[in-house]
Amino acid sequence: MSKLSDPLIQDSIADLKKYIGLPSVSAKNQSIPETAEFLKNLLEDFGADAQVWDEFEYPVVFGEIKPKKPSNTTILIYNHYDVQPAEPLDLWNSDPFELKITDDKFIGRGVSDCKADLISRIAALKIYRQEHGDLPCNIKFLVEGQEEVASRHLEDYLKKYHDLLSADLVIWESGYKNEQEQFNFTGGNKGVLCFELEATSANIDLHSSFAAVVDSATWRLSQALNALRTPEGDIKIPGFYDDVVEPTQKEIDLVNKATTPDLQAKWDLQVPLLKNKSVNYNLTFNPTINIEGISSGWEGKGVKTVTPKAATAKLEFRLVPDQDPHDLFDKLTKYLNDQGFKDVKVKYLLGEKGYRWDLDSPIVNKLIGTAKEFFGGEDKVEALPSSPGTGPMKLVNEYTQAAIVSTGVSYSKAGNHAPNENIRIQDYLDFIDFFDQFLGKLRE
Repeated sequence: MSKLSDPLIQDSIADLKKYIGLPSVSAKNQSIPETAEFLKNLLEDFGADAQVWDEFEYPVVFGEIKPKKPSNTTILIYNHYDVQPAEPLDLWNSDPFELKITDDKFIGRGVSDCKADLISRIAALKIYRQEHGDLPCNIKFLVEGQEEVASRHLEDYLKKYHDLLSADLVIWESGYKNEQEQFNFTGGNKGVLCFELEATSANIDLHSSFAAVVDSATWRLSQALNALRTPEGDIKIPGFYDDVVEPTQKEIDLVNKATTPDLQAKWDLQVPLLKNKSVNYNLTFNPTINIEGISSGWEGKGVKTVTPKAATAKLEFRLVPDQDPHDLFDKLTKYLNDQGFKDVKVKYLLGEKGYRWDLDSPIVNKLIGTAKEFFGGEDKVEALPSSPGTGPMKLVNEYTQAAIVSTGVSYSKAGNHAPNENIRIQDYLDFIDFFDQFLGKLRE
């Protein structure tokens, strides 16, 4: 790791320490203005014209820098500065909001998702400029603060500032090496619809002896949940799949080429995988339903013999193009009513549309080709048309009209959203070198 001694790399690690030290948890509205101001100063120190847009809830930071030699190419670097809550704190081996540096890892909340991505991109740009005396193209930055809560006001900002957002390529906020150590690119992500179901059976918890004649809210909620999907994972709601865009043959070919992860071994799964077309096909192209959590009745120590009066569950659908979360929420509500669950309240929480493309454009081919050269061959790189996760790609594509590619510094055991979130230092350094090489190809 001799690259670590480079003063620009050391500066980037110092910036990363400061960035991790800002506990920018959007779910708690924590350290949001301070983090936006930190990023504005960071971009200005790089030489960009930077602004903090704060007309709506949670500010967005925008920056732009142009090379001395005019360029017709523009790269927009999208990122988000908000992170997930660090709880449960007792499962962390160090302070989550203090960057811990070991012999081979950076550890801290947001280091993988996705603060080190932004810092690494800036470091590569600085190194390129130091080596060549100029930047290879126009660079824009768009850093939001609500990605972890479905980017609720991002569209408001994009509508207002759409004239600043044109680009040829959007480098998305995250990326990783997979279980086979292949450097990964993705060209899309799934959408999401999060919602809550609530069942109520009485105005008080009843003595459990009345279970002889009264169903608890917990049973009622369980019945409603069971009505939503088959044991194989297929969603029963009429019309749920009507707007699903079938993958193209090229997208299918990309997925078929990808190595199938051994999820049973990776997570020591105690349940069988759902049986559909294939693991990679399901992760990339299939909508899903998931129960995030259920709450009802007595959950403390010991026994309390009650028939619970209320039960709630939080759920999510992961969506694919062109499913619309609001349309599906209406279909969900109607379906539960038609199945006799009019008493079960359905509450919309948040939603985003999905986005997917086949990674085919000259500038993206140059990006992926650079990775194949840098990492040692075609078999060292994986390219997929979508990831199983969710983000506002569809929205950003609408306002930039640019190809979007996700790539970055993480790896398969980073623990995003989990305690002891981490990245490997060598991956951080490799990404900086790779991105520096790609920037060089933009001037060829």
